[in-house]
Amino acid sequence: MDFTNRVVMLTGAGKGVGRETAKQFAAAGAKVGLIARTQQSIQSVEEEICSAGGEAVAIPCDVSEEADVAAAVKQLLDRWGQIDILVNNAAVFKGGMADEMSLEDWHVPLRVILDGTFLCCKHVLPGMKARRYGKIVNVASSAIQHAFPGYGAYAAAKGGVVAFAKTLMEEVRPYGLNVNTIILGLTNTAEIKDRATVPPEKMLQPWDVAQTIMHLSSDEARGFKGAAVEFFGDYL
Repeated sequence: MDFTNRVVMLTGAGKGVGRETAKQFAAAGAKVGLIARTQQSIQSVEEEICSAGGEAVAIPCDVSEEADVAAAVKQLLDRWGQIDILVNNAAVFKGGMADEMSLEDWHVPLRVILDGTFLCCKHVLPGMKARRYGKIVNVASSAIQHAFPGYGAYAAAKGGVVAFAKTLMEEVRPYGLNVNTIILGLTNTAEIKDRATVPPEKMLQPWDVAQTIMHLSSDEARGFKGAAVEFFGDYL
C-alpha cells in the first residue's frame, strides 16, 4: 500500500497497535501525527520513524478534552495542510462489576473511547468535507459481542463507537468520505497479556492489525462504508 503524501492523525500512538500502525503508515510514505496523552509515550515513536527516513510529529493530547483535540488538529493542519486519515485507536480500560463501580469509574472509558472518537471526528471533518476526501477508521473490541464480567463500561464505550460510526457514515456520505470500524479480538500487546489466558501466538499480532487498519484507510477500500469488520486470532 502506498500512502505517499497522505497525512494521518493516529490516536493512542504510543504503544501496542497504535505504535505499530504508526510505523507501518510511515514506512508506506504517510506523514503521521502521533497522538497520545503524554509526550513521553510518543516521543520514541517519532524518533524511530524519523530515524528511518519517515515523517512524524508527536503531539501530546488528551482526546477526552475538546480544547486539546482542537489544538492537535490545528497543529497538524498548520504543519502539513491537511488530514487525510483519522484512526481513532485511543482507549483505556477501567473494570468493575456494575453494582460495585462508581459513576466516575464508569465514565473513564466512555470519555476516552467514545467522547475521544467523537471529538477527533468533529474536528477533522470540516477539512475532509471541504476537500471531499477522508478516511476514518475506528478501533472497537470483541468485548461488545463476547461478554466478560467487569467489562461493562469498556464494552459500552466500544459498542457506542460502532453505532456512532454507522450514523456518521450516513452524515458524510454526500462528501465521498469513508467511515469504518475494526472489531478486534485479543491482540498480543502488553496490556492484554496481563489479563488473557490465551497463548500469545494464538492472538492477533499488532502488525496484522496495522495492515488491516491501513487497508481500510486506503483508496482500494473505498467500497467499505459504515462497515464493522471483525478480526480475530486463532483462538476462535
